[in-house]
Amino acid sequence: MRRRRKAKRAVSASALSQMGVCERLVVFEHFEGKRPTPAQRVALQRGLRAHRQFASEGESEAARRGRCFIATHVFGDGPETQVLRLFRDRYLRPTRAGRSLILAYYRLAPTVCRAMERWPMTRSAVGAAIKPLVWLATCLLADQEASHASG
Repeated sequence: MRRRRKAKRAVSASALSQMGVCERLVVFEHFEGKRPTPAQRVALQRGLRAHRQFASEGESEAARRGRCFIATHVFGDGPETQVLRLFRDRYLRPTRAGRSLILAYYRLAPTVCRAMERWPMTRSAVGAAIKPLVWLATCLLADQEASHASG
């Protein structure tokens, strides 16, 4: 009579590299579970708080802090602004590089808006500079919608 073997689970690359460091730790964690250190728990809570704060920041909170958005200043709440917001949320927020770009934009935008208020003629130049970005964002969002519809 043949005995059935238990199906083995795949071993992650992280687990394999950990085995090279400390085989006993891998066995311990297998039987006892991972136990984060107090410093790791504090860092995790700090990261979760920062994530919640960043995710909750929207236009209303940004307005309360005095941030000014360039597209809103140039186009109002028109379709261009809506496209750029959707692009920000779908393409930029999910990535680390995108979030860095968003934060840099939040730092730069008030200065640009103040300059447009001081020199109103710059508003049309800034609008002309943003138009290609709106076009690119529109194309990328349309491609994304098409791929979701066909998939």
